[in-house]
Amino acid sequence: MTDMTKEIIALVKGDGSGPEMMAQACAVAIKAAMLDGIEIEFEETPMGWNAYEEYGDTLPQKSLDRTKKLGIVFFGGVGDPKFDNTIGIKRPEMKPEKRVLLGLRKEMDLLVNHRPVRFYEELAHLSIVKMPAQNMTQLWYRFLLQDVYLGNDDLIHLIPEEVSAKIGLKLKQDVIGNEKIVSNIAYFTRDQLVKYFRIVFSRAEEMKLPLVVIDKSNITALDTYWRLIAEEISKEFPDVSVSFQYVDAAAMLIVTNPEMFNAVIATQNLQGDILTDLANALISIGLMHSYAVNPDNGAAMFESGAGTAPTLAGKDVANPLGRILTAAMMLRHIGAPNGANAIEKAVSQVLTEGYRTGDLFQKGIDDPSKLLGTSTMGEMVLSYI
Repeated sequence: MTDMTKEIIALVKGDGSGPEMMAQACAVAIKAAMLDGIEIEFEETPMGWNAYEEYGDTLPQKSLDRTKKLGIVFFGGVGDPKFDNTIGIKRPEMKPEKRVLLGLRKEMDLLVNHRPVRFYEELAHLSIVKMPAQNMTQLWYRFLLQDVYLGNDDLIHLIPEEVSAKIGLKLKQDVIGNEKIVSNIAYFTRDQLVKYFRIVFSRAEEMKLPLVVIDKSNITALDTYWRLIAEEISKEFPDVSVSFQYVDAAAMLIVTNPEMFNAVIATQNLQGDILTDLANALISIGLMHSYAVNPDNGAAMFESGAGTAPTLAGKDVANPLGRILTAAMMLRHIGAPNGANAIEKAVSQVLTEGYRTGDLFQKGIDDPSKLLGTSTMGEMVLSYI
């Protein structure tokens, strides 16, 4: 037997149902990675409300430092309205969706978010809109930095206080609701946009797929700049067929003609956040899988993006497949393609054979004897690897 290579990965179990789902995804990842001679060791780096009691912080410095040093984090999701509306009222700066998620993205310089949306033929009956005639995957690439998400945080120090006061420029946690005016800065820098578009054009070229660039360039200067940079970089990739869609038209077409987006899709930060949720929700948000990467050093965060399902916590019913598919993306990133392929094949086999979690189950169509909980679905996938 060949020697195993050890890979230490930071683990954020997460809030709500996150730990239940992550337990299954971690077990699958560990077994699948062995197919490529890789031994995975998960090292807990607590973040979110689950970390607050011990550390007094939803993003403990110790966890952040260790995560940055390891360079790869398997992220189970953060956030819980129960704590948002109690501790979060007193300490709004601790709300983890902004502090943790945006903090990690910024600290690790995670420029590109890849969020594929696969349409499984065997789940087409779940959608209220017309599904593609065959299995299809949309390859969404979201520009994850800058934009309105980080604009105020990054640039407010450059604005004189009297100007900030006049235009109502504030950080999120400082907004109290009685202001006469509140504003946000949204921005892009040329170097980051050029880097991003070279990545997505290269991906489209590699996959031999068209590229769809989404914006609202008929309205804003920011979107005009986005489109102009895309058009400039397109000249470096003459073999890539590129088209442009306004974001409102794209939202309509995603639900009326999803086959049109059998492509690599380039989106801004805010617009991409909304559109990828919409695309995933055509079947189930529980299948969402995603990762964000720093293209310069390979640092990455693997996060399903499917939320924490706090109302389902402790009930063993949340769908772990999004986390499990995210684990496949993680294995491919660390050089375990056989394990990644095995996970994706196992998930497809489980769904093809009719096994369902509650969010995928439709009464009168699916077999009640194949309705599984979190742990049994994870064990079923594990058994096929």
